[in-house]
Amino acid sequence: MIRILSDLHWGHKASLIKASESLESLVREADKVIFNGDTLEQKFEDSPSHQNKPLPSLTEFRDLLEKWDVEPLFLTGNHDPRISNAHYCELNGGDILVTHGDAIFHNIAPWSANKKVLENAVERGLASGIASKSLYSYLQVFKDASLEEHALVKDYDPTVWGKIQIFLRQAWPPTRALTILQCWREAPEKAIELVEKFQKGPRFLLIGHTHKPDISTIGETTIINTGSFLPWPGATAVDIDSHGLVVRKIVKRSGRFSVGDVIRRFKFPIALDNLAIPIHSSPEATQSTEQTVSA
Repeated sequence: MIRILSDLHWGHKASLIKASESLESLVREADKVIFNGDTLEQKFEDSPSHQNKPLPSLTEFRDLLEKWDVEPLFLTGNHDPRISNAHYCELNGGDILVTHGDAIFHNIAPWSANKKVLENAVERGLASGIASKSLYSYLQVFKDASLEEHALVKDYDPTVWGKIQIFLRQAWPPTRALTILQCWREAPEKAIELVEKFQKGPRFLLIGHTHKPDISTIGETTIINTGSFLPWPGATAVDIDSHGLVVRKIVKRSGRFSVGDVIRRFKFPIALDNLAIPIHSSPEATQSTEQTVSA
């Protein structure tokens, strides 16, 4: 069985993941777990504030998953654009497409105080013409924009005053909440626009990014947003086996995450070994030849 999760934000002060052990039962139930972006907090990973108390690293997480006998696939998000060089994957001959969703908005995060920085970086990348070549190349522009934003972000201040400053930035402007609600409404349609731009027509399109669990159908495509591991509005898991796809609520009991009630079940035959992962031939060269790895 393949389990798809997104937006763990492990290392973020607001993430519900406070200890690695809390994830064990959730991931061990699967043979493979696709982590669909924003799994780790790479923005402040190398900051001086975390020299004595490092944020969870990819190496640390990989070691845990190996210990738990879980095969991971890490897809990039805007908080972890360096976690791999895989920006999306397709299952069952393109019936299912999985990508984080940060490229559905032209400025990546319309609710962010850094949205103008992100928008300018995206526009420069799109102007180069590289993005028109493939969905992968298009997504790479947005990963590069997030990397540029990360380089400009001030060092994280772990003091009480630092946290107050972050809260004030998050709460301003007052219209931010309205912007988030608007993004929730627009996300499914914008996700469809993204894949149609590159002649993709998946039966199921799985995203995260906006942190709002949702199942919407537009035309022939069902868009599933798996939410996030922040306190609200919750997270879901998508389980895929040879008989179909199941969306389940994620719950936390006694400090451990597990799947709860079934939200929706879709029955159709799936070839689990038909997993395509488009990547560039080298993680450093964004203009290198795109390849597809089957797993």
